[in-house]
Amino acid sequence: MTLPWDVFATSIEAFKLARLGLEHGEVVLRPAFYRQLGASYGAVAHASCPLSSHDAPDTGCSCGFYAVADEGQLWRLGADEPELAVVEVELSGRVIEHDHGYRASDQRVRAVRVHGVCVRCGRHAEVFGQRRFGGLVPSCRRCARRPIDAGAVGAVHGVPDRFTTDDPPPTSRAKRSEFVLAQMLVPIVILLVTAVVALATNSGIPLACGQLGIVVWLVTV
Repeated sequence: MTLPWDVFATSIEAFKLARLGLEHGEVVLRPAFYRQLGASYGAVAHASCPLSSHDAPDTGCSCGFYAVADEGQLWRLGADEPELAVVEVELSGRVIEHDHGYRASDQRVRAVRVHGVCVRCGRHAEVFGQRRFGGLVPSCRRCARRPIDAGAVGAVHGVPDRFTTDDPPPTSRAKRSEFVLAQMLVPIVILLVTAVVALATNSGIPLACGQLGIVVWLVTV
């Protein structure tokens, strides 16, 4: 039975977040955030429900390819992390429209846009670095392990991949060193001071307060 809120469309332009990965020599897209039943997909994909045999998407289920109507709504699909890519897609087939986006049965990836800064040092990204379990992240050539050029990644899965040019400039080396030292030295100083006080007062309370102070420092910094 055809439901009145089902939309059968030839093409709906939308946006989503994803992670790039390498599986068995093929470049794939993975869900932006880990889901036990979430599967990777290629440039052209058809959705299926991992919990039932019904067609995806279904109004009584959460299956299907998720996407939003414009980039301003991407925050609804998750936080903007340096490792995440913005994926431009065309949705078709069985499409259920929500207030701010869609769930679709068929999806074609048109372009992949990745942050233009290295996820490790903050310099401008030039290549993709390979991580464990096949993850591909933007990286500079110095930080990249087994680097792969963006053009080569795009050639494998047939989709243009590019780094954005509107990312903030990398933090200076002095600023990064200052941040690392603050994370390391301040907790050590707090621990030494509270240890001296604990020995002088023959009490464990100062050490407990010091441990709490270290946690507060690390969280706030």
